[in-house]
Amino acid sequence: MKTAAVRRAIAAALLGLSCAGAPLALDVNTATRDELQTIRGVGPVLSARIVEARRAGRFTDLEDLKTRVRGIGDANLRRMREAGLRVGPSGRADAVPTYTGQPAAARR
Repeated sequence: MKTAAVRRAIAAALLGLSCAGAPLALDVNTATRDELQTIRGVGPVLSARIVEARRAGRFTDLEDLKTRVRGIGDANLRRMREAGLRVGPSGRADAVPTYTGQPAAARR
């Protein structure tokens, strides 16, 4: 293997390892039931409730999710947010601002 190719392979491996611990964001408005179940605190019943509530309209933020879906409290929402659940697309969980415990009107 040529030296340049080896360097590229090493760089790619290091980049992959540096991102390995960062949770990826999962958009609650587009995730499937199975994808939602990969989030800590979301099982089959809760994922079905989320998908059903989403049929009435997209979630505006995580507080809206908590309000509209029975079984999501402050502690569960915090765990789900820490596990990467978001409203809106993003490659990294820390790249999307989310607001929990604060009504949407209070943010403006």
